[in-house]
Amino acid sequence: MRNRLAAGLAALTAAGALLVLPAVPASAAGTPVLTIAGTGTAVGVGDTLAANLVSGTYATMYNPGTTTGVKCSGSTIGGSVAANPLATGSATASGPVGTLTFSGCTSNVVGVTGVNSLTMNNLPYTLSISDSAGFPVSLSGSIQAAVSLKTLAGNALCTYSSTGGALNGNATNTPPQINMANQAFTKLTGPSICFASINFSASYGPVTDTTLGGTVFVN
Repeated sequence: MRNRLAAGLAALTAAGALLVLPAVPASAAGTPVLTIAGTGTAVGVGDTLAANLVSGTYATMYNPGTTTGVKCSGSTIGGSVAANPLATGSATASGPVGTLTFSGCTSNVVGVTGVNSLTMNNLPYTLSISDSAGFPVSLSGSIQAAVSLKTLAGNALCTYSSTGGALNGNATNTPPQINMANQAFTKLTGPSICFASINFSASYGPVTDTTLGGTVFVN
């Protein structure tokens, strides 16, 4: 009888212990920094992301404080996801950018009659998107731009390097895009028709996960 009573008390004690354990909410797994808008599906490591210029906008490389320089009606940025951690208010998703191209470029610099090309050197770069306030974005690496101009004296090649070693901006969800404004470049090589410095501005969006399909949302 004593043994049965002890066993019953042990069972009740164990049951009570289970009752006081904290419940684990269904959301405990968390939400990653990047998801597919409207679905909440996590953007997967290895997924390919891509974006064009926001419709009706230009990518510009202007003499600082002016609207003189080069503007391009087409640009595409693309890469893959190397990390997409849980959003904590200070987490960062990142990955290599292997594509950053420009097309439809023109110039209003006196003495320049056209733009042969605008290309980015030393790809890939690394794109980082943080879930902290304002959704900061950074494109880092050995960022260099080469602008080939048609001039009255023949072709001129202007090469520039990112002044701070990174192009910084921010992401938004409404509208879904990445914005970079007045990011400084310093001339490396080129004749006097090349400005000593330029500022780069562009807005890309929406960013699409071409692996899963859908617009990318920052949490």
